[in-house]
Amino acid sequence: MDQEVRYSNSGGSVSDNGEAEQLALAKLFQQFGASREMKKNSFIFRSEEESQEIYYVQDGLVKISQFAQEGQSITLFLRHKGEVFGAAEVLTGQRRQRYARCIKDCSILSIPSSQFTDLLKKHPDALYALTVANARRLLQTQQYVETLISRPVAWRLAQLLMQLGVRSGKETVVALPLSHEEISYVIGCSRQTVTETLGRWRDEGAIHYEKKTVVILDTDEFQRRL
Repeated sequence: MDQEVRYSNSGGSVSDNGEAEQLALAKLFQQFGASREMKKNSFIFRSEEESQEIYYVQDGLVKISQFAQEGQSITLFLRHKGEVFGAAEVLTGQRRQRYARCIKDCSILSIPSSQFTDLLKKHPDALYALTVANARRLLQTQQYVETLISRPVAWRLAQLLMQLGVRSGKETVVALPLSHEEISYVIGCSRQTVTETLGRWRDEGAIHYEKKTVVILDTDEFQRRL
């Protein structure tokens, strides 16, 4: 039977990334959160808004971005199904520093900031889970900076595809939700380099690429070649 693996932000499977903590946060939001269905490209919050809610991705994919001085949008983080976002500004009493937007249709749970802190006091398992999640993100950010410095672009692009993809047998299928320009911001290169790298892999027969879908044909071999 083919094995399916959903990749997380850190490049591992979800089961390797604190399942107990994820379940504790999911339970909190499912019990106390308000549900909303949001269409692709909808803003969940915008820069400089008051930080009034904390959010949980019940389904879909969210990008956390900011505008650079030149006016272009730079995607800093991706928040996948099962992840909390928007807590940092609430817990530190700041306005939103960035904006959050749906990359695809999303199901979002939200808890008002005034209620969230009280809930954490009453649910120590959720408080612990949030602390662990934030610690993981700090480590991932450190690893990300090291990667930008030390790893070639092709490796960084491959890792992003693996994080976004679903593996089934040898293949990994990526429903690519980001434009080449957005990918370039995430992995720290030019849009042209992203396009050229994907084109080279397609010419070499390593991937099948059409419209917004990338299929890595032999995942293990693809990783060995990087």
